[in-house]
Amino acid sequence: MSERQNQVSDGVGRGDYHKKYDTMDEIFRALEHEAKAFSPESAVGVKELSTLLKNCGNLAKPPAPRTLSELLSRLYHEGLFREDPWEGRQFPWRLECVLRSTAGGVTSYEPLCQWEARHPDQSPNRAMLYYLENVLTPSEWKMFADMVQVYPYISLEHSRKFLRVLNRMSRRPVLDLEDRYTFRRAGALDFALLETLDTAIYKRRWVRITYGEYRLRQEGGRLKPVLVPRAHNPIDLGPYALIWSNGYYYLVGFHRELGVLNLRVDRMLAVELLTQTVERPASFDPTVYRDCSPVMYAGERRNLVLRCRDALLNVVLDFFGPSVRFFDQRDGWFSVSLHVPPEGAKLFIRQYIHSVDVVSPPELRQELAEELRQAVARLEGAPLT
Repeated sequence: MSERQNQVSDGVGRGDYHKKYDTMDEIFRALEHEAKAFSPESAVGVKELSTLLKNCGNLAKPPAPRTLSELLSRLYHEGLFREDPWEGRQFPWRLECVLRSTAGGVTSYEPLCQWEARHPDQSPNRAMLYYLENVLTPSEWKMFADMVQVYPYISLEHSRKFLRVLNRMSRRPVLDLEDRYTFRRAGALDFALLETLDTAIYKRRWVRITYGEYRLRQEGGRLKPVLVPRAHNPIDLGPYALIWSNGYYYLVGFHRELGVLNLRVDRMLAVELLTQTVERPASFDPTVYRDCSPVMYAGERRNLVLRCRDALLNVVLDFFGPSVRFFDQRDGWFSVSLHVPPEGAKLFIRQYIHSVDVVSPPELRQELAEELRQAVARLEGAPLT
């Protein structure tokens, strides 16, 4: 290969190009593992870092202190102006620089960027000290950990696996699994199945789904719910999106006979990627679909008006989202206008029947009244045996 072919577009030799990134990686590695510099108090200067790089022996030719100083300054200032910290090669770490000063026996640290803002045309006459700061705060890492630990459809094995990754990236160990108590469902998510669904959405391919439902089966002398294939299988669906709603993962897509349909991912027993392609309509908005499908009941949307007690406002927001129209608040009641499938609204009305009245449509009011009459007759009669 000619020398010209061995050059990249900016004139840097290919070998030098990789050496530069090897040096950058080694700087971050030394700060993390050797210096353990994670705060201004534990920050190290250029000379100390240069010694660490030499002693580690991972670089064939460690940079001289002056070269290292220039490289650190460039890395630090590039990080300041990077709009997205997640793009950094050394994620989750961000290089920070401080100036240390002591007065009256008290040591203080000033971020270099603040000093430069006050002295735009000067260079600091104090040593610059460098350390690593995580792009996420401890509370943000904690939130990640909690999401893993409380989600009922992630198995214990996968939860521990994810927590090990979070522990590795967060520096401050997140809680162990036993420190959070959650109900774990027997039907954990199949991650291979989830990957197939992601691929189908990305490639716009139809999928063939074996869908399940729970049936009671005798196991060990007692009845237990078991997920088994439904009678009407398989289901061919043109996938649009995966949506998280009311504590479950749903696949939303197009069914040739039923139109737009959603299926619980945790109830899928098998998924096959088909060759046919599907085009998601430009008008389909996953957020709008979720907000207009209470508890993910599919079906034709209709205009409904409900009258609710004021004390039910929080529940209405949880069920239908903040985009619904509220009006006519008086005498401890308010009205809400909905455009949703009636079956989803009926579930809400039944649950809070003591605080909800149906204004329209009249046929929905009649359906619910008939259901209640039948329920009252059953409860006033002899118990079912």
